Amino acid sequence: MKIIKFIIILAVITGIAVVSQNKSRKPEIKKNLSQVESNPKKDSTEQKAYTFSIDGKTTKGVKKWHLEGTTAEMMGDEIQLGQLNAIAFGEEFSAKLVSDKGIYYRDKSLVELVGNVKVTTDEGTLLTTDSAQWSQETREITTDSIVTIVRSNMRAEGKGAIADSFKKIAKLIKNVRVAMEPSTIVYCDGPMDVNFGDNVAIFQNNVKVRDKDGELFADKLTVSFSKETKKIAEVRAKGNVKLVRGKSYTLCEEAIYTDGTRSVQFLGKPTIVIAPEEIKSSGVFTTGGFNMGNLGKR
Repeated sequence: MKIIKFIIILAVITGIAVVSQNKSRKPEIKKNLSQVESNPKKDSTEQKAYTFSIDGKTTKGVKKWHLEGTTAEMMGDEIQLGQLNAIAFGEEFSAKLVSDKGIYYRDKSLVELVGNVKVTTDEGTLLTTDSAQWSQETREITTDSIVTIVRSNMRAEGKGAIADSFKKIAKLIKNVRVAMEPSTIVYCDGPMDVNFGDNVAIFQNNVKVRDKDGELFADKLTVSFSKETKKIAEVRAKGNVKLVRGKSYTLCEEAIYTDGTRSVQFLGKPTIVIAPEEIKSSGVFTTGGFNMGNLGKR
């Protein structure tokens, strides 16, 4: 009997010691997705990881995109990432995306980027904004925030945007301002569509162009760029067109400016109002580098 009592007492003491040891042990830090940490104080589905990366591939196994974060917190189909980095791969070039934070929605193949969002392409296009969404299916970047797009000789700003770097297109939704070299600034209420592949920008609604030679107003403006020099090759203004230089101006329904000839053609019964002090002895009125002696009708 004494032996049995001794065994029972020894078992109790050993059990207490084991429990005490387990309570004092610190949680082990996990550093990858194969070793994740569950938080018992929160939802049982929540897990934390200290590094995260995932690849998306086509049905043929070709890598479409890569997504990673320095930290990750998983809640069901949502993964909240810190210091997000991503790459979208295309046949000709790739696009890199970075932001302070991000949320990866696995069920929607959608990534929400938050804070200091930057999207850069191999061809040199840079898009910056405060927040955006990236669809891994359509490859579109969308945002309701103020956005800036910079490429070669053009800097565009607006509120709200849709961009697809692989189709080489972008749309600024409203409050658009575009600066083009050497000294041209275009404003419009929006939208403004840019096709970098075709080297064309289209401005709509309450368009205003300002440069060192004067101002131009229109409902719609289409600007074509030279593929070689990336400078303005042609400008087409349509709807309630007004070209102003100094105190003189011209009204028409359409105007076409060609950089090669440095001339403008007014269409649709143009009306020219010339300030007396701006009439030259040659009888030809010039404005903004456009020779108004080259007027014509279609």
